[in-house]
Amino acid sequence: MNKININIKKINKKHININKLKYILIVSFIINIFDDYYFFQLNYIPKYLGRKYTLKIFIMAHKDFENFRYNPVYSIVVDDKSLLKNKYNLDIIYADKGKLYNLKRAYSEISQLYYIYSLYKNGTITSDYIGLNHYRRYFKFKDNIPDIDEIFKNYDVILDSPYFMKNGMRSQFCDCHICQNYDQVLEIIKDIRPEYYQAALEANNLKYINFCNLFIMKKNDFLNYCKFMFDILFEFDRRNNFTSDDDVLNYVSKFYNINNTKNNETVIYQSRLQAFLSERIGNIYYYKNFKRKKIISFGNFRNYKKPKRVELNKNDIGKYNYKKIMLKLIIKKISLIILAIITIITFKRALISVYLSKPIKLYEFKK
Repeated sequence: MNKININIKKINKKHININKLKYILIVSFIINIFDDYYFFQLNYIPKYLGRKYTLKIFIMAHKDFENFRYNPVYSIVVDDKSLLKNKYNLDIIYADKGKLYNLKRAYSEISQLYYIYSLYKNGTITSDYIGLNHYRRYFKFKDNIPDIDEIFKNYDVILDSPYFMKNGMRSQFCDCHICQNYDQVLEIIKDIRPEYYQAALEANNLKYINFCNLFIMKKNDFLNYCKFMFDILFEFDRRNNFTSDDDVLNYVSKFYNINNTKNNETVIYQSRLQAFLSERIGNIYYYKNFKRKKIISFGNFRNYKKPKRVELNKNDIGKYNYKKIMLKLIIKKISLIILAIITIITFKRALISVYLSKPIKLYEFKK
């Protein structure tokens, strides 16, 4: 084997010793701390402050959860005061009463949406734009709210990314739920909102659907959307004599006789009947009132576990504040690269200096 000899070339008389290298390492750690703080500022400091419009996004929750929203445009809506305490520095609205309280499982997040709708109708709450998120599903822009006014100059509504299907929307519902309920909704639309009936028939064959009821709308669109949806769902309840969650559970259990019990997980899942129908009713409303090219989708991430840092990309925020945000992200990446280079150089110099027991300035390896 060839021995490896280390030749040291001095650049000047001032050497870098181990103590100075230690200071370089400390500085690199300080850079990293400030870098993380800067990234936190980028993602979590409210961006809507100083804008002329008002925006409220409501996080619907039915249980305690780990919140990752810090921007005060968000408010948390829960249906039980015992479930959640104000530990997030956000407004909390308790939807613990009202028409749908006895059907809160069947309606899921839509029961809380109806409560918010009623507050907007009577003027208790007002804003230019209204959005809906779930305790486990959010738009990907997180706390870094884009300029909503700029977006709505070119688009009519913000939705979740569409889910594409092999068959149409009706076929997809029939594959997953009770088909006759979908057909009954079509009959109700024909009877009480006939101007939507043709759009509903055409929407049957749509190869995409926006699930989850995630949206941001203008106030007037929000009020019309809620009126359309709840008029149909309330008539659906009336025709089926649904007045409580138990009524819906008893009804659904007739179609799913697994172990012949109402406590089966499949039956409980399917008892969220009105929530599943609301997603399809919402898509009929979108199809009727918004041209596809006037809908912008931001996508969502699921908050089952603490999410990793989600960086914005061009597809998420379009042309609005992309350059500004990307410049900050590039600065972050450059600082990380510099940190990595400093750390590597520091580590190598320290090893060689310890090996030779004397300070060095530049080194090279020769066989």
